[in-house]
Amino acid sequence: MPLLGGRFGRRPGAVRGVAALAAGLATVVASAALADDGPRAGPPESSGSAADPAGFIDPLLKAAWEEDGVKPAVPAGDEEYLRRAYLDVIGRIPTVAEAREFLTTKAPDKRARLIDQLLEHVDYPKNFATLWTNLLLGRSRQERNVDRDALTAWLRKQFAADRPWNETVYDLVTASGSNKENGAVNYTIAHLENEAIPLTSRSTRLFLGRQLQCVQCHDHPQNDWKQADFWGINAFYRGIKVEEVRKADASGLERVDHVELSDVPTGAFARFDRRNGMMGVAFPKFIDGRKVANPDKALRRVELGKLVVDPDGDMLAQAMVNRTWAHFMGKGFVNPVDDIGPHNPPALEPLFAKLTEEFHAGGYDVKQLIRWIAASAAYQASSLRPAKKEFPEDELFSVMALRSMSPEQLFDSLLTATAAHRPGGARDDAKRDRWMRQFLFTFGNDEDDETTSFQGTIPQSLMMMNGELMRDALSDKPGSFLTDALRQARRSRRPAAFMVDQLYMAALSRRPSNSEAQALVRYLESHADAMPFLQDLFWALLNSNEFVLIH
Repeated sequence: MPLLGGRFGRRPGAVRGVAALAAGLATVVASAALADDGPRAGPPESSGSAADPAGFIDPLLKAAWEEDGVKPAVPAGDEEYLRRAYLDVIGRIPTVAEAREFLTTKAPDKRARLIDQLLEHVDYPKNFATLWTNLLLGRSRQERNVDRDALTAWLRKQFAADRPWNETVYDLVTASGSNKENGAVNYTIAHLENEAIPLTSRSTRLFLGRQLQCVQCHDHPQNDWKQADFWGINAFYRGIKVEEVRKADASGLERVDHVELSDVPTGAFARFDRRNGMMGVAFPKFIDGRKVANPDKALRRVELGKLVVDPDGDMLAQAMVNRTWAHFMGKGFVNPVDDIGPHNPPALEPLFAKLTEEFHAGGYDVKQLIRWIAASAAYQASSLRPAKKEFPEDELFSVMALRSMSPEQLFDSLLTATAAHRPGGARDDAKRDRWMRQFLFTFGNDEDDETTSFQGTIPQSLMMMNGELMRDALSDKPGSFLTDALRQARRSRRPAAFMVDQLYMAALSRRPSNSEAQALVRYLESHADAMPFLQDLFWALLNSNEFVLIH
């Protein structure tokens, strides 16, 4: 058969010999979720029993849909759910072997088992540590005296150990000591400039879900927050001492080895300018009005930590539930996710309140929160909207939102699909680090914000189409993904069908539809020079919307 012979020495680049076919294929797979020619398995109907992780979510969802006359999307097929779950939980698409194993399993609880497996996967703490490092520090790597890697390593330990979220947050707010030995210290160090104004703003947004920076300069026009509320939180960050510890390097020059962070009691207060031109002062005071007894004798960050994680409060649980729901669903109950308050009521308020209550009562268990969300009818809905023109703009999570991958998800998914990271393959650690820096530079936004994603700009598209990683992905050298797949194909009864199926599973975590398979197999079997066509097909799949989007 022609596939077994042919010349494999041509160097891939942009689409070449079968440009028209590859360009056409890119258009064919441009929709984020393709409907196959046959039926796809959906999730079992929720029982609402105590054993069902979504037992308290789905009745509230369905009641809201019925009340608003919203017809939900059809359930996502196994292929769509598989890819979505891998990206959301461990930050990459599944390998071909992982995809085939799940798709061939017939167990009725296969989706719940998949989530449990992913939560025990080594990449789960890695993914969530990366996500929270970006939230805590932003994406910039230029922070002075901040050990970003130490913070990421510390976060990985917390997620790997499944520490309760309130304990993790308490340690982040109160961390002291060496920023090398205690990675949590780096969060505070990173935002102490301008009298800790950035630290005040970021802490209230991330841990309490409140954009208190809105009242830094004036009272809030739509709720009861006052300017003094911002500065009352800011006053908790008085009494912090930062010491640079220097050591001589191999050349004898002294450099900063690490930073020591400590707290001392202080009587200092925060000063701020009022809109009437007068000077205001603020002592430590929490958002809800609680004050610290004897603030001049207390370690203020310790007192702030106690207030943030207070068992009688619900702001910490609200903030984490809303942000985690947004991570898995594309948007939160409240949007922006860190702007909870009376001026911004949540969608599906009964569900938001119930999920917050259960997360709080369950001991701030992040893994359990993920299980609840992943088992819900909202998360298991397809991204294909119901075919009716009057579909409401506010669909109440009845259809899965299309989302762009983050740079890290896109990078790791490309490595997974192409095996370009394989030991002994076409990369070393230095090259991988260079790729990642280039990805973050190209895919980052102008503000270097934590919410960067692929937006389809010209530099991003050019890097995807013709970058170094893509060239390695399409390599025909020994040990590359394509040459290994061809070697496996030679042992198959239908080599051309095997290759097409393998490329689709690698890039899109699904088998080709009947029409896709017939056209591609027919074309492949009619050409002796297989490799250029396979390179162009793989290039088109990896550059399709179906690959770049979470759906």
